[in-house]
Amino acid sequence: MTGQPFKEACRRRALPIVSLYTLDDALLSSYDRTYRQGDERVVHAADAGEAARRLPPAVRAVIPTTEPSVETGDALGELLALPGNPVATSMARRSKSAMRERAVRAGLRIPRFEIASRRDVAAAARRTGFPAIAKPQRGAGSHGVVVLSDADSAGQLVRQDLFGGTNENWLVEEYIRGREIAVNGFSEGGRHRVLDMWEYRQPNDADYDQPYWDLVHLTPEDPDWAAAERFVLEALDAYQVQLGPSHTEIKIDRSGPCLIELASRLPGAHMTDHWTLHSAIRPYDDTLSAYLGESTGLLTKDLSFDASLGICCLRNEDRPGVLVEMRGLDGLRAMPGVDAVIPSYAPGDFVPVTRDLGSLTAFVLVHGRDAEERDTLLCTVRHSVRLELK
Repeated sequence: MTGQPFKEACRRRALPIVSLYTLDDALLSSYDRTYRQGDERVVHAADAGEAARRLPPAVRAVIPTTEPSVETGDALGELLALPGNPVATSMARRSKSAMRERAVRAGLRIPRFEIASRRDVAAAARRTGFPAIAKPQRGAGSHGVVVLSDADSAGQLVRQDLFGGTNENWLVEEYIRGREIAVNGFSEGGRHRVLDMWEYRQPNDADYDQPYWDLVHLTPEDPDWAAAERFVLEALDAYQVQLGPSHTEIKIDRSGPCLIELASRLPGAHMTDHWTLHSAIRPYDDTLSAYLGESTGLLTKDLSFDASLGICCLRNEDRPGVLVEMRGLDGLRAMPGVDAVIPSYAPGDFVPVTRDLGSLTAFVLVHGRDAEERDTLLCTVRHSVRLELK
């Protein structure tokens, strides 16, 4: 849960904390039974006005940590006259339909798209053209995302989103082939800086709806860096990102960059762990400082990384089952260049077939002296782990 490291950042500064949860307790407990561990004070409220009435006086900062908290956090910060991002555009940084509509007004390149009810997804895909891709309006981590190769593929659509809502409306859009790149930025006073970029690599050239396989860190020498940077800085202005971290996903083909997603939050998939290990970026402490109205120095300081970084996202592509053991993890922990091994399941847990970020079986963070050494290590890691299910 990304709230935990933010709480740790507050404790390092001896700041009292209110944990504001916008999702209900039953849903949060289903993800993590210990999600409230160490909380000092808890408020459950999805409405900013209700949250404001239940908070103690003299709140100094409101920090959205994940997708379902962005709109509430922005609205609450505005109600309390605290630093934050404007409410007027918070929905466009969260709802996929509002995101697409704002991109159209700003002249940003996006895929051809329609917003459709569940029963009309197949018809919408016929109009956008196959292959198409269908996404829940308020999803995250590729949960529920489906590549539609034909009209029959619409039968795979899930009914519930990652955050307990019903998937009534869907974004149906043209499938863009090309490099998929995540661009992480930071903003202060409406000024932006790209912190880093990651490429989402796949095992082959097939169309995909689950992007997590190998994540590799790019350098400014990458041939697509400059174009990606220009495009994303323009997008951050268009969506009025004023403060804190941002995570923008684009694809780049022969026509150039194309916006896929934009969010005003830190990245997931443990990219921030690599920042802490290999750069001067302190993601949670820096974000806290920005929301407290302080200058972080991130817009000007040297952000050089000291190694070539990668993240191996291990999947279960066989069958669902109960985990007996992930063989090979202990050997990885002792392997030079392996920074962290983070399993998502423990023996006895039910492991589904991987469909999204939340059903990956483990993350392995690696580094090398250069891209060749890193890529060799990523391959070694992937072939060193075997999932044993019953």
